[in-house]
Amino acid sequence: MTDKRLSSRHSKPQAGFTLLEMIITMTVTAVIAGIVAQTIIGPVRSYFDSARRAALTDAADLVLRRMTRDLRQGVPNSLRISDSAGNVGTCSAGTCYIEYIATSGGGAFTTGSGFFGGSSTCAVTPANCQLTVISPMPSNPAIAAGASGDYIVINNTNSNDSASQYNAYACASLANCNYARVSSIAGSTLTLAAGGTGYNVFGFPGPSTSRFQVVPNGTRAVTYACPVTTSGTIQRYWSYGFNSAPAAAAPSGGSSAIMVMNARCSISYPASSQVFGVLIVSLTLTDSSGGESVTLMREIHVDNTP
Repeated sequence: MTDKRLSSRHSKPQAGFTLLEMIITMTVTAVIAGIVAQTIIGPVRSYFDSARRAALTDAADLVLRRMTRDLRQGVPNSLRISDSAGNVGTCSAGTCYIEYIATSGGGAFTTGSGFFGGSSTCAVTPANCQLTVISPMPSNPAIAAGASGDYIVINNTNSNDSASQYNAYACASLANCNYARVSSIAGSTLTLAAGGTGYNVFGFPGPSTSRFQVVPNGTRAVTYACPVTTSGTIQRYWSYGFNSAPAAAAPSGGSSAIMVMNARCSISYPASSQVFGVLIVSLTLTDSSGGESVTLMREIHVDNTP
């Protein structure tokens, strides 16, 4: 009995894998995994590439939308471009500076006969420094008056001539100018600050236009700085006052904010004598790894009717 049980136990088949079977299984599994990985990696990589491009596109579109909104609300004929290489009217090297004078509102006006080129001071004839608003008074925001009051601009037809009384950037140093601070408001009457000699600074002949623009004291001129030749940071500057010469460097004083990083711009503003101008902006953004970039182009139409 004992010999039969032992014989039966030793003759029972053994379960398991041989070494050869394990090697074959591992090889087949590796081949299948490689095929699956190659099949999946393309769509996965495309997904992440698309996500990066979408984020870059959103960032570029946001900057262009902000720039478009700002420039369309600027004082007519105040838009000008220059670069850090000293070029004016074009941007071909270094950093491009896009500058304009901001507005918060505007309207139509009428004045007395002495407002333009009056023969007496405003102290003698107060009406010589007063204009009457005949359109709805700007109210959102309201015009600020006093020592920190807003400015009224009339008939701005020039942005580059430093000796022109019709250039709001530069005329403050001249006998006559096309903007003045609002000193007080009474109903629909705006009283403007007189010049240093006591006369109304609007000493030029009455213009054909009856429109005025309100320039907020807290903003005044605004500049966008964008690298041209190499990628860098786009910054927005404001509240630095009025600079007579087009920028060749970032404005000093005032406030600034970063709009976007890893950016490069191509800017052109063709000279035009028409009532509107077109600023052409091509904006390229690159991600931090340098592996993805997008370029958006926009034509920004600006109203140049004083």
